Amino acid sequence: MILSNRESNDSWFSGQGFLLLWFLLLAFLLAAACVQPAVPSTQATSTPPVSPLIPGSNRVMAENRWRLVEIQFHGENVEFDALAPVYFTFWGDGHLGYRTTDCNATSFTIVSETERRYRLMPNISTAVSCSEIQYSQSSGIHRALMATTEYEMQGNQLFLFGDGVRITLEMDNPK
Repeated sequence: MILSNRESNDSWFSGQGFLLLWFLLLAFLLAAACVQPAVPSTQATSTPPVSPLIPGSNRVMAENRWRLVEIQFHGENVEFDALAPVYFTFWGDGHLGYRTTDCNATSFTIVSETERRYRLMPNISTAVSCSEIQYSQSSGIHRALMATTEYEMQGNQLFLFGDGVRITLEMDNPK
């Protein structure tokens, strides 16, 4: 008799138990399918606004060379006479660069924050054959430019400004 009870228990686990296991698994899968997946934030993947400062959006800026006229930084004039003339160029891929005739070239990536606001990220800078005064003046231009966050165009002049800084550029020799 013990043998026959064991046989009946084995058949219960292999028959009814198997069906019960499949039913629980199916219920779990259906419940999991009803849970909505988390939706990723669109803020992290949204594209930044396109600023007219990026040359693809403003042909006047990209199709002209801009000569540095004046820099005011924290109430002081930034000297650049040992480097003059200094030319600024806006490239169609969202970069800004300036170069001197003798010793230096520097480029920045323009990151748009709004239509008129931006920030600059430094890329490459060379200091080939710069004298000590030229290097010092180039560093002053670099510091002032990095502090700019907004721009405004008035006729053939372009003003880059930010907290305590104003850089005046003038259109010079269209490309």
